Amino acid sequence: MRLSKQVRKGLVARKIVECLIAGQGVNEIARTLHVGKAKIRKVREAAETKGYLNGTTPLPPYPEQLFPESAVGRSVGSEVDNLLSSHLDWIKGRLTANWHAVTIFEELPVKVSRSSFYRFLRRHRLYSGANRVSRVVPEIVHRPGEALLVDWGKIATVVCPTTGRKRTLWAFVGVLGYSRYRMVRLTLSQDLETTLTLLESMFQEIGGVPFKVTSDNPKIFALKACRHDPLLNPVYERFAAYYDLKIECLPPADPQKKGKVERPMPFVRRLFEAYSGNWLAIESAQSFINKQLTLANDRRHGTTGDRPTDRLLATEMQALKPMPKTPWQREEFHEGTVRKDGHIRFRGKYYSLAEHLIGETLAVIANHNLVWLYHSSVLVETHERCHDPLVSKVTKKEHLKPWERAMNDTSVYRARAQTIGPHVDELVVRIIGNGLGVIDFRKVWGLLSLDKTYPARAIDEACRKALEMGSASLRTVRTLLDLVPNIGKAPAIDREIPLHLDDGGVRERVHRYTRDIQEYGAIVAQATKH
Repeated sequence: MRLSKQVRKGLVARKIVECLIAGQGVNEIARTLHVGKAKIRKVREAAETKGYLNGTTPLPPYPEQLFPESAVGRSVGSEVDNLLSSHLDWIKGRLTANWHAVTIFEELPVKVSRSSFYRFLRRHRLYSGANRVSRVVPEIVHRPGEALLVDWGKIATVVCPTTGRKRTLWAFVGVLGYSRYRMVRLTLSQDLETTLTLLESMFQEIGGVPFKVTSDNPKIFALKACRHDPLLNPVYERFAAYYDLKIECLPPADPQKKGKVERPMPFVRRLFEAYSGNWLAIESAQSFINKQLTLANDRRHGTTGDRPTDRLLATEMQALKPMPKTPWQREEFHEGTVRKDGHIRFRGKYYSLAEHLIGETLAVIANHNLVWLYHSSVLVETHERCHDPLVSKVTKKEHLKPWERAMNDTSVYRARAQTIGPHVDELVVRIIGNGLGVIDFRKVWGLLSLDKTYPARAIDEACRKALEMGSASLRTVRTLLDLVPNIGKAPAIDREIPLHLDDGGVRERVHRYTRDIQEYGAIVAQATKH
């Protein structure tokens, strides 16, 4: 069992008194017990006052204290102790509020040395230090410009005063491995797009791109964590390829491999202990932490012995790769299942795929203009991104059934209409255009089938008049063919329609596609000969 400092002092004083009673001198006791002569003389004076040396007062039984009033200790406090004692209540209040000791030291209204401040806390039993586990830890050495280590840390829980909704304020922390230059970005979101934006802002702050980015394995970086070969987020891989940097996702449950950023996380939280502003005003909190980090990066680092800012400007900045000339175009990532109708949903829109992918899980990557669809890390389809609020499905013709493709192939109808006349073709285009995505092809076929009853020139003329009237209606064309004089009359070059007399002597018009009875008789007679 480890004895307290006060108990150890009492035991040393008892040993000194026992040696004095045995007749040993000051020099001999100092050599034997390895204590100072001044302390021995103080103990001797206190023992003479108590009567222990002349035998009038017997020694109390062990381990009772010989001098419970600590007569052999410091009788008058030091100048620093007296100075800090006037602020003792203020210090205790900050410790009760879970401030770190170093934060209290930085916010002290008086200036004292750090070691004197910690001695004051221990003297008043306010601080005992952190419990540390002793073990051998190998050193991870980074060359200039080699690595930017990043990590997330929770700063506070933010409550909206109007809605009462709770949100978490996060700090995205980055530390350069060589210079130990620290950067912090505050945000209320941990999604991939936000993280890559913050990472890009760190590159802009240090003036270049490091060789690699080291992190642990959250979902935004690694879709599946693995000790040897993690499955990386494809958007993160595309971001890394654009900036020409390597990705280092560390194994699960092994934070020691990025201790240079893990260790500053409590330091970043401690910097906010003195922040008294509104957490919802992220700009204000970011401005506060930027000022604190400016001071921290200008202090000498305990390991390197240099100021991180000096190391960054003098060495590391020259080793960084230059930034691309054009900024990174923001991309989004989503995983979804192909629906039974052959479409996958992404941001409220539906994009078509081949039929054999129905029921499969796909990865969706999209920027403002394009949507890429991946199945098992293989690109299977690309679509133009839909921004039309009136359109919900984007379907390619090759994903439709053959009869569906035929029904939607407007070139078939136009080719047929052009054989009748240019105005018929124009009217077909007008009918298709008026469909607004839902075309009634019955009207088109009704128009094209008029050539079975009316001459082509008459149909084209009726379509011309209908276009002049601003009407793209099959009923209008039929009305013009039946009611307007001479519009439906066959031209002279057309085959004359024969007239026959029935048994009653009445003239009867025969359909122009019907042959005369004599023609049928000749055909039958010729067939009989053969």
